Order: sequence, then structure tokens, then C-alpha cells
Amino acid sequence: MKIKGLRWMATFLAACMLMGAVPATAFAAKETTEAAETIPQVYRMDDDNDTVRLVIGKTPTLYIGKNGTVSVTLMNMEDKDWIETEIWIASEDDFRNHYSDEITKTEDRDSEESSIVQSMKTIYPFEVTDSLNRHYKVGHVNKKAKKTVNLNVNVKKGLEEGYYPILIYISKRAQGEDGMSSEYAKTIMAWIETKKTTGTSETDEDSSEPVAFALGENQSTPSANYSEVMNFDVNVRNTGYKTAYDVRVDMELSEDITKFPFEINDGNYDRQMGNMNPDQTVAVPFSMAVREKAKSGYYPIKFKIRYRENENGNFAAPIEDTFYVRVYGKDEDDSLDSEAGENERTKARIIVDSFETDPAEIYAGQDFTLKVRMKNASNSIVASNILFTFESETVSDSPVFTTVNGSNSVVVNSLAPGASDTLTIKFSSSPTAEQRSYTITINEQYDSPEFKNAKEAVKIAVGLKQEARLNTGTIEVMPDAISVGEESNVMFSINNTGKVMLYNVNAVFEADSIQKNECYVGNIEPGKSGNVDTMINGIAPTADDGKVKLSITYEDENGKVSTVEKEIQLMVNEDQSMDESNVDDTWSSDDIQPEPSTTDKLKHLAIPVGIVGVVLAAVILVVIRRKKKKAGMDDEIL
Repeated sequence: MKIKGLRWMATFLAACMLMGAVPATAFAAKETTEAAETIPQVYRMDDDNDTVRLVIGKTPTLYIGKNGTVSVTLMNMEDKDWIETEIWIASEDDFRNHYSDEITKTEDRDSEESSIVQSMKTIYPFEVTDSLNRHYKVGHVNKKAKKTVNLNVNVKKGLEEGYYPILIYISKRAQGEDGMSSEYAKTIMAWIETKKTTGTSETDEDSSEPVAFALGENQSTPSANYSEVMNFDVNVRNTGYKTAYDVRVDMELSEDITKFPFEINDGNYDRQMGNMNPDQTVAVPFSMAVREKAKSGYYPIKFKIRYRENENGNFAAPIEDTFYVRVYGKDEDDSLDSEAGENERTKARIIVDSFETDPAEIYAGQDFTLKVRMKNASNSIVASNILFTFESETVSDSPVFTTVNGSNSVVVNSLAPGASDTLTIKFSSSPTAEQRSYTITINEQYDSPEFKNAKEAVKIAVGLKQEARLNTGTIEVMPDAISVGEESNVMFSINNTGKVMLYNVNAVFEADSIQKNECYVGNIEPGKSGNVDTMINGIAPTADDGKVKLSITYEDENGKVSTVEKEIQLMVNEDQSMDESNVDDTWSSDDIQPEPSTTDKLKHLAIPVGIVGVVLAAVILVVIRRKKKKAGMDDEIL
């Protein structure tokens, strides 16, 4: 990883390192029950610059095999604001490259420098998890100002007690800069020890923590001004491998305002959380009034967590842990009075994290439900008393979207830094609105510790569709009956009766008796018509009732094809001269008999004519004989 301004110099640091000139007396050795152990000297390999500094007021304490939080205060030493800032814990590979390689290199250097490096516990102390090296978004940091970030870690098991270096990377974008800077490398020292408990524990390491708890994971430090109410949750996670029964979280109270910044208005602040399964996280809610005379700073709030190992068993020894809150008191150096301008006061930044509609595609005149996920994008500023008001874009002085129940406002009590909430509201869309995207403005009014009645507005775009509509004029088929091989003319108009353009309109004619025919019409604007004028060729006699399928297809602006189907009437008859479809292709010219001649026809008539002549002659002869007998003539006829 590229490290900005890397240089090598030997320096002796105590508890943690302030970037720049830091007196060694600023770091006191951590006291233990045994002999006091001095923070080891550190071979300095970090960036030597005055642009970015880390300020550590107290050496962080972590526990072997436990989840913990490292509070880091970042200071902007420049004369201009940082628009964006990120901070994260270096990965194990970067850690090794930063330290281990240098240990090897210093073996051949002077003995004093080598001994400094060798004395460091350059073991990566954290379990590698998905969230370990995530970038924490610090956001805007004013010039010469400070911001504190809590970095969540899981300490490895099997470590020795002692001081361990933690490599921190910082990246920022100052005013006037186009992109994020390269990473600044900073080192802080943390004391890692075995957690002391008042109860008995088994010696087997794998079974020593069937139930354990971590506080404050994945959440920012709660904050509030003096005399205000701090509403916050404490995330409690069961990090053990067994279920904890009847879990109770007890806040330790104190009258000492330097240790406990809240008013004590209730008899106790114990919370019963029920049973907690392994790896289950429960948010424990608190609402505490900050004392008027509380000083500015971070306050460690101590909690005792009690639980039963068995459902009906006795309570186990309580587990103690600490959760930090921040208070802005009257003594705050950078506190601002009511006369301060907007650019001098900090306020929460509420954005649209995501939104969706049900249904996903909205058609004009249709009701729909809008779900908007609003997020407090601030890293350390809480927003309270939030009023969201939805305002639709108007067309001809009429809103495109109107709320179904009449109310267009939603109230949210508070949003902690980084927290989100989903707003749900039902709208009705205008049936006459054109097809396009329309803007919904979400007006925000809320309070921040330094900024009351802050007003902001964010916008989303909701797409509205119009149903495509068309009809056809009278379909003329001339003629409506043809023979095979003949053509018929089909003419009609396609009318766009909707509010959207019809693209690539096409008419297709299909039937067994005709040759498939396609007629391209093109685009048809709303309120206009396209004409179809085509010839259809008959190829086979109609075997049914003469219905021909007419399919009209068109596309929307996204290329989605829709189809409207109709029918026309056209009969196709056989060819009267010769039905070519019934001619056997195997016939030859020899198989066709020629037309008989006149002589052949007379030959066929000769026999019947002769027979008739003989019969007629016999009849005549009989008649003559009868006449002669009557006349006395001889009946012999020569």
C-alpha cells in the first residue's frame, strides 16, 4: 500500500503517538496490580507530517479473546476543511509489511535502534473479520477541529499481556481537491490484558467463555449538549457459544458529575432483555438527561451484565463492561452561540438511502405505495424531532401525485448517526399525466445539537407510465373471395388513441390459404394514424370458415413488444381451369389421351345406327305384306 511521506527516524514514544512533536511525558504508563510496566519504546516508521494527527488522551485497553473498541480522535491541522474523511485499521498484510520487514532490516543497524524495534510486540493482535478493515466514514472535519471515531475489534486469543502497536490509515479530501488523498499511516499503542472477572472460570480455554458479551458494536458514540436529553441504544451481543438466560443490563450510577454526566431521575436504570442466543445482538434503550453543569468530553458509562447459565439456575457472576458517550458542555472550546451562521454550525445530514414503489411500474391513474429509506449520513451528529413532508411535482398547477389519506407528512423521533428509518406513504397518480419521471421533494425539518430547526430538501424521481391504446378503422377486403393464384387488396387505418408513441408498428396476415404477408407501418404519434394498404396472395383453397389472422405489433420506448390480434374474412377457391394442387407430378404426356377426331366419333355411331336401320326395314316389310294380302296380291316380294 502506498504510504504518503514515508521516512525513517528513531523516536521514543510512550502510550500512543501524537503525529508531530509530542512530549514523552504526555503518555503515562498503565498501572497494573503487579509492578508498573513502562510502555515500550517504538521505532517510528509513520508519516512525519503536521497535516493529520491522532490525539489519544488515554492508552486504549483491550482484553485477550474479547471484542473491544478503540477510540481514536482525529485532528485536522490544515487551514481548510476536509470535505470527506475515512479512517480504518490496516490489514494484517499491511501490518507485517510496515513492521516485520523493518525488524529484519534493523538487525544490521546500530544496537540502540535495533533493540527498539525488537522490543515491540509486532504481532497482529486482531482476529480477521469482515468488518475489521472496513473504512469508517468520518465525513466533514472543520479546519483545526477534531472528530472521534470508535473502531471495533476482536482481540485474538493466546496473546501475551503487554503493549501492542495498532496501525491506522487515514485518507481525506480537503476543500479544492478533486479526490481522496493517499493513505496517511499512524501508529497508536494499546494495552492488551486478560479480562478479570469476579466469578470462577474453568481452566480449559475453549470452555472458559460459554457466555460473554460485547457492548457497542457497529454503532457510533452517542452525543448530546448539556441540559438536553440523550436518547441512545447500547448494542449488546452474546459472543459466547451458549444461550444466556434472563439477561439483565444494569447501568452503574454516580453522583460525581465528572464520572456520570446524566441526571439521576429514576431509582435504577436496569433493563431486562430476556434470553439471548449465541451471537444474538439486542439493542438496550436509554433516555438520559444531560446535567446542565456537565463538562465537555467523553464519559465512560459502566454496565454490569447479569445472566443465568441455566433457565432456572442462579445468576452467574456479573460481567462488567464500558460504553462511551460524548457530552458538549458550556466549556466546549468550539461551542457556538445562537448568533452563529449556518456555515459555522454543524448539523446532521439526512439523505435518501434507497426507495421503492409497489407496484414497481406505475401507470397513470393507479394508486401505489412509496417506501423511502432515510439515513442519517452524519458520523457523530444525532437528528431529532424530524418532520418529513412529501411534495409532488405539479403540471398545470395540479400535483401529479396526491396522498390517498390526505396527509403528506411523517414524523420520526430521532435518527442516530448512521441510523436509518423507512417512511411509507400511499399515493394516487394523475390519469392525465404524460409518461415520464416526476419529482417528489422530501422536505426535512429537524434538530441537531448545534442547529435547531434545520431545514433541508432531498428529491427522488418516480417514473409514471401510460397505457398504450390503439384501434383500427374499417378493414376493407376487395374482393373478399379469390381463386388460388389471385390477389386481394386489404386496406385499413391504425389509430393511436393513447398518450404515448407507438414505435415500429407492423401488421402481419397469416392463414393456411394465403401467403404470409407483413406490412410495416412505422411510428405513430399520439392522436395520429398509420395506414395499411397491401395485397394478399391466395395459395390454397380455404379449408375452414375463411378467417385470416391479423396481428398488429408495436414497441414502447424500451423496446418491449406488444400485440393486438384481429381477424378478417377472405375465401380462397380452387382454380376452375385446372387445380394445379391436385396434379400428380408423376404423370407423363403419354398418359394424357388426345381429343377424338370426327371420323372416330362417326365410327362409334355406326353400329347403333345400323341396328336401328335393320329394325326399321323389317317393320316396313311387315306392313307392305299385310296390305298386299288385303289386295289379293301375291305375298312374295322380289
